[in-house]
Amino acid sequence: MAKILKELYKDLFKIGVACEKINGNFTNHEIGNPAKEALMLKHFNSMTFANELKPAYNMGFSSPDATEEYVPFEINDRAHHMLDFAKENGMSVRGHVMVWHSQCPNEVFCKQYKPVTIPTDPELLKERPMLKYFEKLDPVCFTDRETLLKRMQSYIYSLLEYMYANGFARTIYAWDVVNEAIELNDETETGLRNSYWYRIIGDDFIYFAFRYAYDAREELCVKYAAEYGIDPSDIEALKAIRPAFFYNDYNEWQKEKKAAIIAALKREGHGHGSIIGEGLIDGIGMQGHLSDNNDADEYIEALKEYASLVSEVHVTELDVKCTCTNANAEYYQAVFYQKLFKGFKEAKEAGVNLTSVTLWGLTDDNSWIRGANPLLFRKDLSEKKSFDALASVITGESLGEPLDIKVDLSDRDYMFENKDGSPVDLESIGVKYRGFGEVEVSGEVYKTGHLSLAATKRFSDWGGICFDISDFIGQTIKISGVAKTTALAIKINEALDEPNGDIAVIDVKPDEWTDFETTYKVTRKYMSLSLCFSTKEAKEGVQSPIFIDNLHISLIGLEEGFEEETNIASVRGMGHLPMLTVTDAHSHSGKKSLLVTRAEKDATVKFDITPYIGMKVLFTAFVRTADPEICIGLDGKTPRVLCTEKSLQNDWTEVRAEVELPSELKTANIYLETDSKGDIYVDDIFVKPL
Repeated sequence: MAKILKELYKDLFKIGVACEKINGNFTNHEIGNPAKEALMLKHFNSMTFANELKPAYNMGFSSPDATEEYVPFEINDRAHHMLDFAKENGMSVRGHVMVWHSQCPNEVFCKQYKPVTIPTDPELLKERPMLKYFEKLDPVCFTDRETLLKRMQSYIYSLLEYMYANGFARTIYAWDVVNEAIELNDETETGLRNSYWYRIIGDDFIYFAFRYAYDAREELCVKYAAEYGIDPSDIEALKAIRPAFFYNDYNEWQKEKKAAIIAALKREGHGHGSIIGEGLIDGIGMQGHLSDNNDADEYIEALKEYASLVSEVHVTELDVKCTCTNANAEYYQAVFYQKLFKGFKEAKEAGVNLTSVTLWGLTDDNSWIRGANPLLFRKDLSEKKSFDALASVITGESLGEPLDIKVDLSDRDYMFENKDGSPVDLESIGVKYRGFGEVEVSGEVYKTGHLSLAATKRFSDWGGICFDISDFIGQTIKISGVAKTTALAIKINEALDEPNGDIAVIDVKPDEWTDFETTYKVTRKYMSLSLCFSTKEAKEGVQSPIFIDNLHISLIGLEEGFEEETNIASVRGMGHLPMLTVTDAHSHSGKKSLLVTRAEKDATVKFDITPYIGMKVLFTAFVRTADPEICIGLDGKTPRVLCTEKSLQNDWTEVRAEVELPSELKTANIYLETDSKGDIYVDDIFVKPL
């Protein structure tokens, strides 16, 4: 039986999809492609225009009707076509977006709509002409607070009136009134983004956006009620043409940003109350641009917290980037999607008013993050395992198991050219770009051979070159090579949505090749991971090209100090099993060790070293016990003792054993036991290939 998403989720929430209208060279969009339209209509009952209703395409500052204080909504042809499509096909629409710092014309912030920009360094502009389009406004041209407020008010009123007057009031069920107003990195006093809206109006520009939208809606739904067959005095009936108003943002599950969002919606001052306090907002939109190594539980907990503050919550822009590059990439992505939607279902059933979940795109080939393959359908419209994941939450079907892929811990030497001198296929070696930009093999700049890896088109300091190191999960590796950039330094960090700090910062001489070498213990908490090379810049707004050559990644070994959330230990025993506890009661180094508590001698512990199958290794560990003797062995059908050591009894004893792990093994575990049944502390395990 065919699985249809909107039918599966009909009793829980709307299932939506972002889409765009085919135009010009953008032929892979959805509206105007009959096959994609059919797929949308089959599975979704809500749509969001990815771009067409944004201010950049509809703010009529150059309209004959515009004045210094009045900016009309002038709908573009693509948006009108899409509204007609939705109405004709009974598809609900989330309106996106009224007020946003991005994709908003600079003219609207300027006196007489005439921008004056701060010029880019002419020499830099010669090298990177695209920077002309990213020049910032000179404050000398800013209009004043009252004028910009009137422009905002007129645009919002004009936009809503257009929808009422042209028969779309039943079609559009929600609007993102303000989008992405919080940016903690801008370090403003309130956590608000240092946008032109903020700089000219102040920290209450969000309040006024919601106030203007609310007042316009209350007036217009009564004014146009009769045109929709509704009695203007019937408050209940008016709800059918009264769209819900949302605040929408990204990284909204992160603790500090969540607090800043809530504070902004509760903030009073300037002679008025708060957005929440005055009842101007209906819901909060959680964008949900995630990776399959994010914490789904953290996201769900944030959803619940938002739901306690407002009438409803929407997931507005959901996509899940694949971080794995091997044959299990779609499987791990599906596992995350499944966990997330299980969380949505359970939250809904527990009383959270989640009313809509929107995927930010239909097919991977038209995602805003092409190459990360974050959606439910492939380019050929076939269903991915992530589609199965959403269905499985309702049907209860299993996603199966990941493919059994043996990890490769051998050294990696990246010269970026094949033996015949041709460039390597970057996807085949797990190389991608993080963020907006491109990575390529270049013959213009290189250290050895004739090619290097280059990222010359970058649009943020955060964006950079990513290398997949998933085979080395849980291992300590050495990373070395040469780098060249005009920036102050090259940074290496985990290629996460929000990096956890830098692994290394490599100071460079501008435009000269610089050798680098660093070690890194690859965290075990992710199923897959890449490292990213980005830059530390001398000047804001500049993103220098990056060149990498002679990159070498080699295995140092496996280090286990029991400081992470997960570890390589598991219980071992027949009938009698120990209790394993990570504790700070004793440690050989760091703050923690593993405590093995047991009631019988045969209740012991084992340590997984499966990645080292086929290799000869040296296993070392520090053990603390009151028992006289410590034994180390290789576990299996026929366990094999590798060595015994006299214990220093109640002090740390180093134990060492060499072992060759047969290549025919499926799993490999080193076990530890003593000659009695005393408690055992274990710390600082190290597995080194020989």
